[in-house]
Amino acid sequence: MKAMTWQGGNRFTHDDVPDPVADPGYVVVKMDTTGICGTDVHATQGLFPWYPPQIMGHEGSGVIVEVGEGVDKDRIGQRVAVNRKAQCYECWSCRNWNTFRCEVARESENGMYAEYVSLDAGAAFELPEGLDTETAVLTEPASCCLSGVELLDIPYRATGLVIGAGVMGLFTAAFLKSHGVETLVVSEPVTVRREMAKQFGADILHDPRDAPLSEVVADVTDEGRGFDVTAEAVGKPELVAACVDATKPRGQTLMIGVSPEGSPLPVDLYDMHFREIKLLSSMGRGDVFHRVPDELTKLNLENVVSGRYPLTELPDAITASAEGLGVKFVIKPNG
Repeated sequence: MKAMTWQGGNRFTHDDVPDPVADPGYVVVKMDTTGICGTDVHATQGLFPWYPPQIMGHEGSGVIVEVGEGVDKDRIGQRVAVNRKAQCYECWSCRNWNTFRCEVARESENGMYAEYVSLDAGAAFELPEGLDTETAVLTEPASCCLSGVELLDIPYRATGLVIGAGVMGLFTAAFLKSHGVETLVVSEPVTVRREMAKQFGADILHDPRDAPLSEVVADVTDEGRGFDVTAEAVGKPELVAACVDATKPRGQTLMIGVSPEGSPLPVDLYDMHFREIKLLSSMGRGDVFHRVPDELTKLNLENVVSGRYPLTELPDAITASAEGLGVKFVIKPNG
């Protein structure tokens, strides 16, 4: 099969690699769509400790074309959202932390910037009738956001702020609304992303180029004291600090975006301590991946996918994502 192998920076080679096989308990999925994730972008920028050469890609959807021993043959032809890793439900992490951190289950043999992928049958989740295969590529990023939002204790008639309206910020906004935030502000400088936030439940849009966030805090929150919950969905330490500053005493700040390794948090810890701010971080899909395809059918996802690229144009798709030229860019590995 064909795959794109990362060689460092934004350099990839279009390679012939062995066709994957369905080991016992495994399935082979023909990839329909693979999403460009912000972590892929950051890796090509040298901001994450990922090392070439490797086949990247961890957001995917497709169709099962082969099953291994022990897997129901009726699964052949099934449309699925693909999680690179299954779960054992028995290790310490599965029992005490979350199944995303399973210490036993194997990841797929290769990433999803490829025509096919082989993975544990328990990591391929059948899609509901109301969800098309391309849109199902959003299952992975949406699951990260839902897992994070469910860490919060959202009070009655809460006010909320999300900084960043890429796909992670949009799903964070949607799940904050569905979990009880009454008045939600989304702050984003890129017009197409900011406007898209209305579709995901934002009540107020803020362009940080036009006015400081402090004005929104003063206008929207009770006596200008801050938001009940804030979420940073970009992955920049200074924006995490901005969320902390915009949070009311005894409020909660959620880190959804992944900051580069080694990043310090540029906040006044005395002030944060004095105001009793609760800072939470969420990394990965938690225990919710299997629930998200149904959740996606409840959302208006029209035009979330901004651009589609063939496998060979992966570097162009990564550049488009890095430059904020749209909301979500995807690869079509099989044309």
